[in-house]
Order: sequence, then C-alpha cells, then structure tokens
Amino acid sequence: MWGSLWSSSTTAEDYTDADAFWYLDPNPEQRAAMMELRSRLQQDSLTMEGHDDDYTLLRFLMAREFNVDKALAMYRDMRAWRLENHVDGLYESDPTGSAYPQKEELLKVYPHFYFNTDKFGRPVYIELLGRTDATALFATINVDDLIRYHIWTWERYLRCYLPACSAAAGRHICTTTVIIDLAGLSLMNFNSATQKLLTTFSKIDQDYYPEHLGTMFVINTPLIFRGIWAAVQPLLQERTRKKIVILGSDYLSTLTQMVPLERLPDIFGGKMPLEPYKSMGPWRQQQLDAEPVQMAQQEGEESAACADARVQVSAGSLTAGGQDKSSAKASEELIRGEALAAATVPALPVLV
Repeated sequence: MWGSLWSSSTTAEDYTDADAFWYLDPNPEQRAAMMELRSRLQQDSLTMEGHDDDYTLLRFLMAREFNVDKALAMYRDMRAWRLENHVDGLYESDPTGSAYPQKEELLKVYPHFYFNTDKFGRPVYIELLGRTDATALFATINVDDLIRYHIWTWERYLRCYLPACSAAAGRHICTTTVIIDLAGLSLMNFNSATQKLLTTFSKIDQDYYPEHLGTMFVINTPLIFRGIWAAVQPLLQERTRKKIVILGSDYLSTLTQMVPLERLPDIFGGKMPLEPYKSMGPWRQQQLDAEPVQMAQQEGEESAACADARVQVSAGSLTAGGQDKSSAKASEELIRGEALAAATVPALPVLV
C-alpha cells in the first residue's frame, strides 16, 4: 500500500470502536471542557436548539483542540451564520430538494453520493472527483444555488441520513467514511471558479460543521498528487493524518478493511450494483416515503419517516460514567442523542 497516512498505532485493519466512537466516552479533561463550554454558552444565551447536545459540543472542542475560549468563539460564529443564512428548517421545508431541479444533471457532471455504511455503521460518502467537469458544472447551476445546495446536503445528512444510520447501528453516529476517486483527474477538471467555490465550501464545512470526517480513502491517485501530498502531510496535525489513507490502483484490500466487500459499489470492485449516481443506505426508505407528501413538506412538514427517526435519536447526552445512554439500552430502544453529523465536504482540498 502506497502512502498510508494512518498513525503508527492505528491502521485500517485494527481501527477499533474506540477510534470510531471517541465522542461516546470522553476522558475526564474532555468532559470538564464540555461542561465549561456548555455553562458559558448558557450564560451568554448562545445555545441553539438541536445544536446543544454533548456530541456537538465535543466536536467543536475537538476542532479547537479543547481550548474552551476558541470553541466558544467557533460556536458563536456558527450560530450567527445559521441565523443570517436561514439555515434552520432548510431541509425540513424541502426534504426532496425541489428547490434544486438541476440535481440529476448535477450528478452527471459532479458525481457525488452516499452508498451504504462501513463496518461501524457509519455512512460512506463517495465522490468521483476525476469525473467532475467544471465547465459543465457551472453551466448546470449558478454559484449561489450550488452553495445553497451544498448547505442543503449538509442539513439533509444531519436531519435524515444520520438518524437512520444511528437507528440501524443502535448507537449514535456522527462521523463518515469518505472515498475520493481521482481516476481521470487532470488540471482540466478545475478552473479559477472551481477553486473559489472550494474555498467557500471549505469555510462552511470547517467552521460550521466541524469534525464529521471519520476516515478518508483517496484512491487511484496519480503520481503528481502523491508527490504533492508527501510534501504537505508532515504539516498536518497527527489527528488529521491518521484519518487519511492515500492509495493507488491497488486499493481494494485496504478499502475493504473498512467497508465490507458486499457493501462496496461494483465500480470499486465491490458486490453491490451502483445505479448512477443514486444514494442508498438505511435512509433510503425515508426518502421514498417523503416523495408522495412533497406538497405538505413544502408547507413546512417533514416526512413521517424522517420525523420518527429524528425523534428516536433526539434529546441525548452522555451519562456521568461516559457511556452513551443507548449503549446500555440498545436492546430496548434506538440510539438517543441529537443527530448532529452531516455529509463530508465534496472535494479533497476541502476534506483535508
């Protein structure tokens, strides 16, 4: 395997539940920081409904290396951004994405989708970056609509995909396995407009939806990319490096250590047929249920299936002993806890 970026103590093969679900059992110092952050947010009346659970606070703290002052500032900025851009209710008011009639054409020129779950039950996001046609992309949708669509996909994942995955796994899930395929990638795939767009995406993803990346596999990497990455990766934090694996065309044996062969799409050598480029997973039935009631949803109602899933994973927190409440009751009830994970970002420069 070329260029594995897992830490010396962690590989794709021995990646454990403790690695995947670090947020279910914070250490005493992390828990103390979480409690302090919550207290200060409440003191300044900054908490937002649906964004004030333990898991969210831990993600913001992790993004700022558990510096409470910096995490507080980050949360404050997130709150202001959501209010300014009217993000709350964006998915609930339009769960089928009717505001983006270009979706089907968009997928053809910018293939991105979710496909099943990894061995931990985390959703798998796939992007065929080498097949992205920047010229056709901007001919299909304007930049403002594309940015709004990007935010909508985050909210869809937050409100529908993650609750379904959490319910299926029996525990709270808030991270994602990502597969970025660079086959066919060339400089022709990108232009200045694309780079500017990725910068905007990067700010949204890192500042307002932090710490959702669990693991990332970059496959079919050309030699030029590997050379650049070899120079860049020493500059990254170890926590970031250990999430990423860089592979060439011989990726399958490593990839299937995280995503079982029977859940992997056939385009990567897996056993599951891919219908280009349809997302599929535990959330799929919820999306199908949503379609007949689109008119009602446009008036502000969610599909019953997604609403039920959200109720089943809502109002959760960590117990005093550090275990997720649902872990003790997995046989009796579905995961408890706000589903606060979202889709990972749609391009490698942003993900890194």
